[in-house]
Amino acid sequence: MPLWKVDGAWRYQFQHLGKRYSRQGFMTKAEARAAMEKHRAHVRTQKKSGQSPSALDLEALMVEYLILAERRRAAKTVEYRKIVFRRFLAFSGNLPVKDITPALVESYLLTRPTNNNFNKDRTELNTLFNWALRRGYIVSNPVFFVEKVPVERPAKVIPTPEEMGRILMAAGEYRPFLLVLFNTLARVGEIQQLAWEDISFEHRIVKLKSRKTKTGSLVERKIPMSDALYKVLWDLWQKRGNSDLVFPSPVTGKPYLYRRKLMRTVCKRAGVRYFGFHAIRHWVASYLFDRKKVGLAVVSKLLGHTNFQTTERYLQLIDPRIREAIAHLDHDFLVNGELVK
Repeated sequence: MPLWKVDGAWRYQFQHLGKRYSRQGFMTKAEARAAMEKHRAHVRTQKKSGQSPSALDLEALMVEYLILAERRRAAKTVEYRKIVFRRFLAFSGNLPVKDITPALVESYLLTRPTNNNFNKDRTELNTLFNWALRRGYIVSNPVFFVEKVPVERPAKVIPTPEEMGRILMAAGEYRPFLLVLFNTLARVGEIQQLAWEDISFEHRIVKLKSRKTKTGSLVERKIPMSDALYKVLWDLWQKRGNSDLVFPSPVTGKPYLYRRKLMRTVCKRAGVRYFGFHAIRHWVASYLFDRKKVGLAVVSKLLGHTNFQTTERYLQLIDPRIREAIAHLDHDFLVNGELVK
């Protein structure tokens, strides 16, 4: 939305304090972005009269937010927010931001086909209007007054050891990608962004990067290479092309945003029920914790979690105090419906 191509030339647009600015005629996207940043910096330093945040319209708010989000959030996250923003803008029209009401937000959300869609779009709009509130563009967040709706979440599909083995055997050309996921416990986005500069064969280290933080800051964690991981990556290194990425898109040469068909294809080949990339990460973490008795702290670090509670929820661990309480029943029994010690 802030940068786009028109008739072979790049154009930019941004908004500041209710006024929209745009220029066009740039040869490259990088040139347009640099000019936009310079223009924005100039506008912000100038004293403007007769302008007020209350004049800000919805589209301008979205554009200004996305300019900053592109610097702070993962590309996939920004792309999804653009989709939600476009849907809401098409529904509401380009109203002044101050005229967006809880009733309007709720009316839009009720057009979404499922309760899960309702809640997901609510989350993205809440992020936008919270940002506007912090900027002083609005005095209250209209999404705050719209409650989430109940969602019946399906049970997580965790593959069995047999299914996991069949998947890896049937993966074919996708096997290296799945083996890297398997041996690093990485999020799929971390592997899609993995570059050769993040890999040290000398020190047998893979550096994973993620922006799954409250601030959107890039965080890194280092995963040691197992022998199997070393072999897979070394084979890929020997066959690498001109890309700096380990798994570039053959079409764009850039990281994949989504690879939705991959797991459906492999599961069908293997003749097992469908499960996604995240199930592999979950399966390996559970295997290390349950079968190999790797400590919670170590598993948490491998997963890139910032606290143990996240890992406990991830592994669906039962509170030890609950186990202890149930264990007391081992010493009691019922006879003719009566409790006997």
